[in-house]
Amino acid sequence: MTRIMNYISLVLLSLIFTTAKADVNLIEKTLRSQPLTVFDLGLLRLKNDLKQAKNDLVLEVDSKNVSTIYTEALFSRRYNGIQLIVSAPMSAHLNANSYMVDSIKCRKIFEKVKNNLLKGQNESNMIHSQAASYLSEVFTAPTQWNAWRYDKGFTQKLVNFVQLEVTLKPTQSYAVKNKVRPFSCGGSLSSDYEQIEITRKFN
Repeated sequence: MTRIMNYISLVLLSLIFTTAKADVNLIEKTLRSQPLTVFDLGLLRLKNDLKQAKNDLVLEVDSKNVSTIYTEALFSRRYNGIQLIVSAPMSAHLNANSYMVDSIKCRKIFEKVKNNLLKGQNESNMIHSQAASYLSEVFTAPTQWNAWRYDKGFTQKLVNFVQLEVTLKPTQSYAVKNKVRPFSCGGSLSSDYEQIEITRKFN
């Protein structure tokens, strides 16, 4: 009787392991069959690059804590392009009398993020060429070489397709106490300081 029970137990364990392995194989097969486009890959790279770039902003946030800075890269159907978002918490200014201070701060953060993203590009090239080169690399798969990288018309449109927006966002307590709202600026990665536009100002 004991031998029979032991045999049944072994059979049941074998069936469990076999089923578990089949499940693992199914999961692996399913995941491997899902297509990953260079668009998806590019967004993932941009998200990661933005997270790295915010480390240069420690002196630009009041708390000196870059973990409070929000970053994101996403496709916006509203703007028909990719938005690179950087939102930095602020506990000063952002009022009707601080337009100049806020615009300088916003553009300064924009410049720091842009320069970090383009770090490693050939600095002897014009800024537009650096932006085009960076984005071409971002949207190229490791095992693929895209012919459009040599199409200057396409890469110019790619640079305009990706926009960086920086928002100076008041902390909740500062916003409630002082009745202030966010201040934003933006442009492409080829924008120089003077070309960075104030895109939203509610004060």
